[in-house]
Amino acid sequence: MDDNVLNAALAGLLHDVGKMEQRAADDPRFPPAGTEREGQPVHAAFTQAFIDGLPERYRPAGRAGVYHHNPQASPAEDKHLSELVALADKLSAGERADVPQETGAFPRQLVTIFDRIGERRKEVASEKLHFLPLRPLALEHEAIFPGAERKKDSRDDYIVLRDFLRAEARRDIPDPQTYVENLLGALQQAAWCVPSAYYHSIPDVSLYDHARMTAALAVCLAGRPAEEIKVLLEAVERGFWGRPEGSDTELLEKPVALLVGGDISGVQDFIYTIASKGAAKTLRGRSFYLQLLTEAALRFVLRELGLPYTNVIYSGGGNFFVLAPAEAKEKLPALRAKLSRILLKHHGAALYLALGYAEIPAMGFKAGELPKHWSAMYKAIQQAKQQRYSELGEEAYELVFAPPKLGGNPDGTCSVCDDDQRPVEEWDEWEGQKRICSLCRSFADEIGKQLPQSHFVALGWNDPQEYPRGKASDALAELGMTFQLLKDARDSVTLPAKRVTLWALDDPKDGKYPSASIPTAHTLRYVTNQVPPETFDDLEAKVAGGFKKLGVIRLDVDDVGILFKDGLAENATLSRLAALSFQLSLFFEGWMKEICAEDGRDALVYTVYTGGDDAFMLGPWDVMPALAQDIASQFGEYTGGHPDLHMSTGMSFIGGKYPIYQAADDAHEALEAAKKVLGKDAFNFLGKSWKWAVFESLRRKSERLEKIVTRENDGGLSGSQSILHQLQQLAEDAEQHTDRKFRHVWGRWMWLGAYQLFRLANLSKGDALKSAISNIKDDLESSNYSDISQWGAAARWIQLKTRKLMKEEPL
Repeated sequence: MDDNVLNAALAGLLHDVGKMEQRAADDPRFPPAGTEREGQPVHAAFTQAFIDGLPERYRPAGRAGVYHHNPQASPAEDKHLSELVALADKLSAGERADVPQETGAFPRQLVTIFDRIGERRKEVASEKLHFLPLRPLALEHEAIFPGAERKKDSRDDYIVLRDFLRAEARRDIPDPQTYVENLLGALQQAAWCVPSAYYHSIPDVSLYDHARMTAALAVCLAGRPAEEIKVLLEAVERGFWGRPEGSDTELLEKPVALLVGGDISGVQDFIYTIASKGAAKTLRGRSFYLQLLTEAALRFVLRELGLPYTNVIYSGGGNFFVLAPAEAKEKLPALRAKLSRILLKHHGAALYLALGYAEIPAMGFKAGELPKHWSAMYKAIQQAKQQRYSELGEEAYELVFAPPKLGGNPDGTCSVCDDDQRPVEEWDEWEGQKRICSLCRSFADEIGKQLPQSHFVALGWNDPQEYPRGKASDALAELGMTFQLLKDARDSVTLPAKRVTLWALDDPKDGKYPSASIPTAHTLRYVTNQVPPETFDDLEAKVAGGFKKLGVIRLDVDDVGILFKDGLAENATLSRLAALSFQLSLFFEGWMKEICAEDGRDALVYTVYTGGDDAFMLGPWDVMPALAQDIASQFGEYTGGHPDLHMSTGMSFIGGKYPIYQAADDAHEALEAAKKVLGKDAFNFLGKSWKWAVFESLRRKSERLEKIVTRENDGGLSGSQSILHQLQQLAEDAEQHTDRKFRHVWGRWMWLGAYQLFRLANLSKGDALKSAISNIKDDLESSNYSDISQWGAAARWIQLKTRKLMKEEPL
């Protein structure tokens, strides 16, 4: 990688690091001894002090970034890089234009980015904002959820964060690319919660997000002539977005960067289309493989474009977004063709990487302007999907449409994925599979067996070279990646690679990572790889009642496209969009794992897929409704109770020989019904959609009914199951007696239902049981039967939960 590119990335990452040093200092008003300000803010002197402690080989680039507030004061040899970082800093922030505040109006803590979404963005009073704790990144509620106490004295917290960052920055990694990536990972862990600015602006962007986007822009500008950078910087400093006349205007409207998006099409079908329900252990390997494939494809793009990892805005869920230099536009057609050939070779037409881009001028980084370029990128990606393989030209016919060499033989078909295009072998090691192809076997052998016990993944980087079509590792290696799953920090990395990125899949114990003899970057990369040791049949057997089926849930954040396009409105800048991406991924790829593990669910729930803003999970059906509700509830808490940020969920059932892909489709239909019927923020369960607040009421009703029909020896009241039948029938009658506005119409069904419940209560034995049934009758009457549909659904829920299973019992 070009030295100028790496120097720009390093200078961008470090340009404001002195803010952490300053806030941890005994007296932040005075610069450290031996440093110079030269017309710069005090924190610039603290940045210099931080950089003085770096390995000597990395100090020059870091020192150039120190002068980004006053490039004219920088040494002559650093002036161009200082100006470049100064311009990148302003473009990244969109030049902060928040409501003016008095100095010190905000604590030195980060406001959650969700407070800047929708109407809430207009709130600027400190006491009404939601602040994040000043703690290193960790999957702990008290570390990542907003609402923390506003601290008047946060110095001790800053000392902890600064000391961690110092230690990582002082690691003498000889490979510059690896050093930059390791520093990026350290900033993520230490500076994710540190506001990049809190004087005269709402502190809603972290130092981590601002630093990495400044680094990305610096890289994009690194190839520009020095005079062009100088003119752009002067134009920005004179008024920035005032559209000055003459050559300045032309430069401000000239593309300076590309917003490049990648979307792997076919991801969900690739995961879910499994012919055999018994293939649980290949399923988890298949899902994690797609995360590795997304990363391998992303790294391939970065390598071809000569970019460091600082230029990744987001990666996960089969998608990635990269900021690239404007001149990279010329390389993208050939790059698309290379990726398509590799994916066609190893996966046929099942997976396709759609690449799209949008050009961004300097003016496009003005606050509020960037979303239109984001939308243009999405349109380009959609166009690429509609014109699959057009990048291959005439070559596409041979690669895509030529008759396959294999196929048509039932004895040569994989019993896991139903593919007949690969050689198969007899295999009965797991769950009675008769025949398996080399790819599915590799999902089990290379990933599935080891993943549940693994806490780290080592990714090795080499030059791409051709590999035969066979295992999962062959496809990744052709993209330049090898991988090794590691149980804990006592393991060693043994990959044959030039350099390594070591992912910690959860918080590393005592901060320790596995050892490696080659240049290695450490980074937290949360992955919700919760995998019970049991087969699907074993999980079905764990259902508490007789209805032995699995539950499948699919969920996503409502209107996430609109969220990125319009949510930040006039406040949308590159740094804020990066912060929004990071915060969403932290919940879905990190905190989701903690929710799934609550109440013993870690031994019951398969997190088949989580990433970006959606998820797919399965487990014993009787634990899934509570899981869905917990996820929605905690997402609300995570966003500070934002009224416009919510999710919808659909649930289906799977049992017997019902295929996973069909259950996944059913759950998706339920998810779409939840959004369509009730306008989102809803849960489709047992064929009906419920707003989450209503579902909570339904759940409480189900608990009352469960207590009534549960045996006394098990803590219940030993009531008759007939109450469940009566409530379901009453709900059905109510549906048949509604007006045009779907309001229940008074009629015979009401007094008949009241009589039946009254009679059932009188026939019941024991005062507690009589009272419980009478209370239900009274509640129905007091609500004028408005919630009878809830009672009917609750009754069906408990009927399934407590009744013995009949063969092929319908839902």
